[in-house]
Amino acid sequence: MSSKIFETLTGMYFTVDAADGSYSTGQVIRLAAEGLYFVRFDGNEVTLPLELVTVGEMLDTTGEEYKLWRFFDTIEERDTWIEWLDAPSKPRVISLVKPTK
Repeated sequence: MSSKIFETLTGMYFTVDAADGSYSTGQVIRLAAEGLYFVRFDGNEVTLPLELVTVGEMLDTTGEEYKLWRFFDTIEERDTWIEWLDAPSKPRVISLVKPTK
């Protein structure tokens, strides 16, 4: 793979799902080596050290083939996704009885 392909993740925002149903957010900071990135998770007050994550980890899926990492170009796009994800679902009422005429 070329380094240009790897560089496309630099600067992107992400969410990563945890096994317990929660998720973490952050940003891909820069390429460390081929297939290895420095990432910063939100909520860390200290700017260093950054965490190293492989492309393989970013491509990991659950047993049901759901992606664990989702990438967004802007923080606004990520925030819109999070708002949709966290919004309570609205119940719908479906009539199971056929109306009489």
